[in-house]
Amino acid sequence: MMEHVSKDNREWFGDWANEYDNTLGKVKRHHKLLDLVVKVSGVKRNDQVLDSGCGTGLLSLKFLNKTDCNITAIDSSSQMLRIFEEKIELCNLAGHIHCIEKSAEDMDFGSNQFDIIAATVALHHVKFKEPVIKKFFTSVNGGGRFILGEIDLDTTGKPDDPVRLSGILNFLTKEFELAMKEGGVQAFERMYDNGKKHILNDGEYSIGFGQWERLCRNAGFKNVEVHPLEGFEWFKVLVATK
Repeated sequence: MMEHVSKDNREWFGDWANEYDNTLGKVKRHHKLLDLVVKVSGVKRNDQVLDSGCGTGLLSLKFLNKTDCNITAIDSSSQMLRIFEEKIELCNLAGHIHCIEKSAEDMDFGSNQFDIIAATVALHHVKFKEPVIKKFFTSVNGGGRFILGEIDLDTTGKPDDPVRLSGILNFLTKEFELAMKEGGVQAFERMYDNGKKHILNDGEYSIGFGQWERLCRNAGFKNVEVHPLEGFEWFKVLVATK
């Protein structure tokens, strides 16, 4: 992983990698979010797609299931990428997906490289979001799209603020229930561990979609639309067009 990622978070992501697909990767809400990202992206044959924070490749594989596109997949976790690369080899997709161990903060692809840049439940790990969104704006083609699938949860503020804590706990209660129901005890344990990080802003820095929309418009995106995930009020998909 990149040097600016804390040692604790490196260990946390590395430990999670080997069980991700079998725990939170089974949560139906997560797959619905990825499906909505692909649907609203308007991806077409031969499009150049950047999957930022690709993890074990769930979104990239959904893009390729939709159409014959070309994907650059980046993630700061070597363990996550190793699992993804095993899938690529197994599915004989080496000609369509190129994996790079790199964080969104460190990406340096230059101007007008991609038709679509997508990030799903990854950018809430980024503490300073504005520079990343500006990089996305630079790297997407004119008329191209940045697609964000994320938690609509504002955790900014002081950790000892009881009102802030109440809002986060309302979100976490629903997530705990889903994780236990659809992913079992292992998924619940991961979500429980993750919840503490949200509360303490320790590697989790979630913001609301109004804040995401302002960041995109300030970066220069001309049009920004937000699509709620049906049945799951805490999750939405944003489409920002250059």
